[in-house]
Amino acid sequence: MKKPLFIETFALFFLVGALDRVANTFNLYWSVSEFDSIVHFLGGGAVSLFFLWFYFYSGVFSPQKRDLRYFIIVSLLGTIFVSTLWEIYELMLGEARTYRETYAFDTTLDFVMDLLGAMAVCLYGYLKELKLKTLNLKFKLNENE
Repeated sequence: MKKPLFIETFALFFLVGALDRVANTFNLYWSVSEFDSIVHFLGGGAVSLFFLWFYFYSGVFSPQKRDLRYFIIVSLLGTIFVSTLWEIYELMLGEARTYRETYAFDTTLDFVMDLLGAMAVCLYGYLKELKLKTLNLKFKLNENE
């Protein structure tokens, strides 16, 4: 397991892309009110996984502190950044004019679902980190015997 979280990140982005394609093809975002929330939850998770992988495992950075607090910080900051860009993109498409009466609620719900997805995946990533630490410790103990 050379690059933890990489396969999960790719798989989750693929799932979000596939769901988005199906939703746009069959107008599910407009006909099934919860569908948008599900996709935002999974999208927030995918973005969170990407930032966790990029910061902790890609090799670009060398983080010394790898406790839960740093996983949460990286996860939330990355997700907030991308979620904000996404909402700006939707605003530029004219979503605020088209759905004026529900735009504020919808945008708030999108952010909440993005962050809930990010937190769920952040905990998964941290549990994976704890598992890797345990495996590395066992490996080092076996080498010393």
